Amino acid sequence: MNVLWKILDIDGKDGVISAAKYFVRASDEQNTVETEGNWYFDAKQAIIPIAQVTEQMVIDWIKSGSMVDGRNVILDRLQEQLDELSKEKTMVAPWLPPVFTLKV
Repeated sequence: MNVLWKILDIDGKDGVISAAKYFVRASDEQNTVETEGNWYFDAKQAIIPIAQVTEQMVIDWIKSGSMVDGRNVILDRLQEQLDELSKEKTMVAPWLPPVFTLKV
């Protein structure tokens, strides 16, 4: 899976970062899926002045913050979507839109 992370916007309070809007695109040989969301940092993370924060630092904070049991939940959901899109599908009438169904 090829992954591209982008930080679309950041918010700050008292000169330090407090939130970020992120975008992630994941692709394989056949399909591409995307997601975006908002990430809020707690006071312990928001200690570096915004002027010193880089996009890669924010991406790394979101990646580490979205780890559960050693797995990144954002990337896991994107991989699930790619896997579902890669499965053989039943024939759908060409005038109907494709439908993505998430299995939980």
